[in-house]
Amino acid sequence: MKILSYSGESVLTSDRIGDAVIDYARALAAENAADVIDIPVVNEDATGPDAQGIARLLVGPTSQLIIIPAHGSDVRIRDSVELEALRAKIDALAPSRIMASDDQTWWEDQLGFDFL
Repeated sequence: MKILSYSGESVLTSDRIGDAVIDYARALAAENAADVIDIPVVNEDATGPDAQGIARLLVGPTSQLIIIPAHGSDVRIRDSVELEALRAKIDALAPSRIMASDDQTWWEDQLGFDFL
């Protein structure tokens, strides 16, 4: 479990979600973009099925997030859906890979040597 501190408040979430939030914030900052995300958290004053809740965060280039390990918490968070959504958003922001063309003659002609 991880404690995520954001805008003067702290929430308890899973390790995977905590790491994904930081990764997404980094990806958004690289694009100078922002987004609103929902993450699963532990409601400290609830027990049983009501122990899990949702926190809504505005994440972007100016977000000041702090994530630290939480010790002693035995609550399990169901986070698969939110984790998959965050990972998809991170992947969508990742730079696309440029595939080399099979036809390298332009490079060879212009620069005078073969890259391959």
